[in-house]
Amino acid sequence: MLHAVPSPLAEVPQAPARIVTGLYLRCLREAQHMGLEHAARAVRVSASNVSQWERAESPIRPDALGTLLRLYGVADEHASFLVGSLPPQGYDRREYEERGEGRRAPHDCWLDVACDEATARHIAVMRLASEVVQYCLLVPAGLRTQAYQQVVLDPGVCVDPDEPVLGLPSWVHDVDWAERQRRTVLLDETVLTRGSCDRPATVAGQLRYLADLVSRESSDGQSLTIRILPTKRVLFINSVGATAEVFLHGHRMVVTAGLFPCYETGSGAARVISAGLHEAVGAAWSRDATYEALVSAAEGVERRNAS
Repeated sequence: MLHAVPSPLAEVPQAPARIVTGLYLRCLREAQHMGLEHAARAVRVSASNVSQWERAESPIRPDALGTLLRLYGVADEHASFLVGSLPPQGYDRREYEERGEGRRAPHDCWLDVACDEATARHIAVMRLASEVVQYCLLVPAGLRTQAYQQVVLDPGVCVDPDEPVLGLPSWVHDVDWAERQRRTVLLDETVLTRGSCDRPATVAGQLRYLADLVSRESSDGQSLTIRILPTKRVLFINSVGATAEVFLHGHRMVVTAGLFPCYETGSGAARVISAGLHEAVGAAWSRDATYEALVSAAEGVERRNAS
């Protein structure tokens, strides 16, 4: 069963910089095998306070964030950027909405920097989210064969790879996919033919691998769901391109990744993209149709390669 994008959360949306920075703090701490108590002592607060900061359940003081980043070995220049990205103390998004000053509050959208740490943060968000609904033009990370992974990460194929093999900070290698992650992947129909002329064996193997994943999907839709989104019906999400909606510690974010990872919460734009993903889920092919399309495409690539 293909699940739909859930209805909006009742909570007032948190600033995305606060959500992602909190996750970053947790990942850095755990990569150094440091307990909450150790971090708490460094900033003279309780372990509960640190846990709340990591989950973006309460705002972190700028001085505390700076201290923790230095404790975890983050360079001063990068730490300053993160501290400066957080909403100011006392910022209340609800007050902004009550004044009627537009559909996007000042901290609804956060553009991360173009650096390896930002790429690693994006990877951590996608891996650790409790729920992910994403539209992809290429087979995404976590669903690739080894051979296809090399193709996708080839700069000649993908100028901005989503999970480069080299250059990533060490802490991200400790971040595993969430065990109970509920993930829906909507693959653009062009995935069925993309790269089949240049690397037919690799593409055919990837398509058969995806078909196998579809055949092993659980009936309750509680884990991984893969569907093909047909191109005959042009949807809003087609114009947006590769994007995702994630749920992280109960916070909803729209996530895109290009030259800069971008995160958005609460704004009219985020709600429109969420609605677009919801519409795409409804327009995607069924499980059986997706499986048959993947197998048929693989067989077609193999026949052309053999002739």
